[in-house]
Amino acid sequence: MRFVKLQVLLLFLAVLVVGALGADVVLKGQAETRLTAEVIARSPETNGVRARIRSFPFVGRLLTSGTVSALDITAQHANPGGVALTDLRVHLEDVELDRDAAMDGRAVVRSITRGRVQADLGQDQINTRLPKQFRIDLQPGTAKIEGPGQADGALTVNPEGMIQLRIGTRTVFELALPDTGLLPCRPEGTFIAGAIRLTCDFTEIPPLLVDLAGA
Repeated sequence: MRFVKLQVLLLFLAVLVVGALGADVVLKGQAETRLTAEVIARSPETNGVRARIRSFPFVGRLLTSGTVSALDITAQHANPGGVALTDLRVHLEDVELDRDAAMDGRAVVRSITRGRVQADLGQDQINTRLPKQFRIDLQPGTAKIEGPGQADGALTVNPEGMIQLRIGTRTVFELALPDTGLLPCRPEGTFIAGAIRLTCDFTEIPPLLVDLAGA
């Protein structure tokens, strides 16, 4: 008889655990879905957006500390100001969420410890804007310049967030880096195959997510 009672108790506990885990997954999924929709609504030039909360358990950690381990937002394409970016990735660590909003299935960011953003600017976005006599070919660590004075040419991303093509001391082309609302800092640029990879590290909440917090 005691054995039967023990089995019933274990079964009951198992049902509770499974139910709690199921509710945890559902609530986290709702928060991810709503955050994705809100980012799309406030950044219509961005597509292929996905938000992902990295925390387990989601509800338990929220109740005890009000935080999640990390929050990732990715986008396949962003086209702010007519300049196309691809593979946009925003990674936030040690994220404090509004507890009431989270329990309602919304992810409202209150603070972060640090974050990093990355996006690629394809060389075609530069070549189509260059003076007709110039062309660039980007490879890992280097930018090959074709055109008059190419031996003295240099393509750089300066600290002000400007892509410049210089021939000797003369600037022949400038392109300001676009603002997506998910870039809270001036990114650095490194050359990869066919693109400039833009990255920056920060400790402030990206402007777009600040807007969400105030919504």
